Amino acid sequence: MTEANPNRSRPTLRPMFRLSLTVCLLAATALLNSCASIVKYKDESIPQPLTPVADADFDTLLARLKPFTEIESMRATRISMKFVDVEAGERYRGAADATVVLKRPGNVRLIIQVPVTKSKLAEMVSDTDHFKVAIYYDKYKRFLLGTNDADYSRWREKLQGKKEAQQSGFINARPFHFTDALLVRPLQIGKPGFVYNVQEELSEEPDTRPGAKKNTRVIRSFYVVSEMQITDTTKNIGVLKRRFWFDRNGELQLKRQQVFDVRGRLITDIYYSNYLKLNSDSQILRPSVIEVRRPYDKYSAELNFLADSTEFNVEDLPATAFVLENDQKLPETDLDKQP
Repeated sequence: MTEANPNRSRPTLRPMFRLSLTVCLLAATALLNSCASIVKYKDESIPQPLTPVADADFDTLLARLKPFTEIESMRATRISMKFVDVEAGERYRGAADATVVLKRPGNVRLIIQVPVTKSKLAEMVSDTDHFKVAIYYDKYKRFLLGTNDADYSRWREKLQGKKEAQQSGFINARPFHFTDALLVRPLQIGKPGFVYNVQEELSEEPDTRPGAKKNTRVIRSFYVVSEMQITDTTKNIGVLKRRFWFDRNGELQLKRQQVFDVRGRLITDIYYSNYLKLNSDSQILRPSVIEVRRPYDKYSAELNFLADSTEFNVEDLPATAFVLENDQKLPETDLDKQP
C-alpha cells in the first residue's frame, strides 16, 4: 500500500474559496448599485406632499365661507367669459364680454356680448323657478322658456338631427347654473335633517413651484366639508347635497364646490382661483376666476372678473333687472310644452 503523505497540500481549496468570495463580492456590488438606482428612481417619481399644511376646525372653515354666503346681491360689468359646449359644431374663439346681475334667493341675469362691438350673443334670466334664454347670434336663434328643475334631455336628443341646433354653443346653458357659483347658499347649521362632516382629501397635481424639476408631481391637501340631508329618519338614509374644498396649502381658500342632485349625480362642479380685491371699497379677497362645469349638460364656462369691476350687496337694482322679453321676435320654444 502506498502511504499517505501528511505534508501534502490540498491545492484546490484556496483558489475555489477565493473564486467564490470574488463572485459574492461582485454580486453584492451589483445588487447595491441596482438598489441605489431603484431607490433614486422611486424618490424622484413618488409625489411629495406640499408644505406647510394648515390646520382648521369646522367653525374656521365655516368662517371661510361667509364672504360667499353673506352676499345678498351683486353686479359685475367687466367679465371675460369663455364658453365651451362639447356638442356644439362650432367653437367660440377667444373670450366674450359678459355682465352678470344676481339677487337672492335665485334671481340672475347674464348678458354675453361680442368684445368691442358689444353685439349681444345671448341673454338669460331666471328666478327660483323658471328661466328664459335668448340666443341672438347662432344659426339656432331661439327664445327658450322652461322650468329650472325640469329634465329636458329628451328634447335635446331630438335636436341632434338638426344641424343648426348642433352648432349652437348656448343651447344647454341656463342662467341658474351660475347662481350656486356666485351666490353660495348658506349651510343649514342646526336645522333638522342636515348633517355635516369634515375630512381630508389628497389631490395629485403637477409641481408648478419655481425651480421644480420637469414632470415632478406633488400632493395637495384639502379639507372637504360635506353637506348631507337625511331623507329617511327611520333608516338614517340621506343624500349628499354639496361638498366644499378648502386648500390646506393655500391659506384655506375655497377652491372647489360640488353640487349633487337627489340621485347623487354631480351636476355642477365649480372651481375658484386667483383671489383678488374685486371691489376697491373692500379688503376681502375673492376669486377672480370661476369655472362652472355642467357634466350632464355637456358644457363649461369660465368667468374672469377684472379688478374693481364688481359691486356687492347692491341696493339700487331696478325692478326690470331680471326681466327679459322677446323684443327681437325670435322663434319661441316653451320647453315645458314639448312632447
